[in-house]
Amino acid sequence: MRRSVHKALAQRIRAAIVLPGLLAAILALSATPAEAAALPQGFTDETVWSGLTNPVNMEFAPDGKVFVGEKGGEIKVFDSISDTTPTAFGTGLAPAVHDFWDRGMLGLAIDPQFPARPYVYVLYTYDHILGSGSSPPRWGDGCPNPPGATEQGCVVSGRLSRLTADATGRRMVAGSERVLVEDWCQQFPSHSVGDLAFGPDGALYVSGGDGASFNYVDHGQTGNPCGDPMGGAGVSDDEGGALRSQDRRTAGDPVTLDGTVIRIAASTLASLPSGTPALTSNAGRIIATGMRNPFRITTRPGTSEIWLGDVGWSTWEEINRIRPGGRSRTSAGRATRATASSPATVTPT
Repeated sequence: MRRSVHKALAQRIRAAIVLPGLLAAILALSATPAEAAALPQGFTDETVWSGLTNPVNMEFAPDGKVFVGEKGGEIKVFDSISDTTPTAFGTGLAPAVHDFWDRGMLGLAIDPQFPARPYVYVLYTYDHILGSGSSPPRWGDGCPNPPGATEQGCVVSGRLSRLTADATGRRMVAGSERVLVEDWCQQFPSHSVGDLAFGPDGALYVSGGDGASFNYVDHGQTGNPCGDPMGGAGVSDDEGGALRSQDRRTAGDPVTLDGTVIRIAASTLASLPSGTPALTSNAGRIIATGMRNPFRITTRPGTSEIWLGDVGWSTWEEINRIRPGGRSRTSAGRATRATASSPATVTPT
């Protein structure tokens, strides 16, 4: 019962996170008497953990351990909710993670059969330019001017990786990072990679932003560092900027994952093919497109629905749900698409 309550609490916290620093404030600060007095009847306010650095994700493993992912690329492991001395998982990812503005290690998921399957999945902004052949770090947790963070933008990519825990379940086996997907070209410092969540079907669901500007309507007019197809006759022919989120709808060019939600089947995770990155069939795994900045996703308890928060602009914030079956349709002006391998409908809620 206690674990169920903790898992429900984690889902509520995940759903509430809008900015990376918010959870840090929740965990690190105790309530003042005035704040405590304002709580609804039956609620208490208590500091659970402190001393963390920009924690953006918290996951409960089936064996009771709690994994807290920090934006810079580290993971802290608590044996239980009452443990106050975490163990550093020791990812060694910090040099490769572009920890800048809204970029960083934003997604974290624990294998549903942990520790029998001792896997920890992470989704992070990779300080590297796709196809460049160079090694990270490219920018080193910053963005010089030129090119300027919000002017031309410092281009990076995204990575989905699987890490293996040792026999204690508290530390990572050295050198065990298994890169599953490398994609998500990002030009500007927000709308980066998103989140991870396991569904009741055992599949891993992954969200990612469009990598476009958040200051203006971006259709690729500020250069074309991601190499998107550009028609040259206006917005209707361009596939850059925010239009990357609809790349699944265009034929004749490679399909990228910006602004999408993808599904990786449990059978695929159980028998990963060789190669790095291991998974390259982008089009077949996309279950929703047209996303702007789907920063957090989760599963609705008792259902097979995937719920996600898509950060809006000046008018509204979206909460979308992806339902198994049904026909694809447009959600609040954004294009969505279902695939034959995993049909889904995205509905604004």
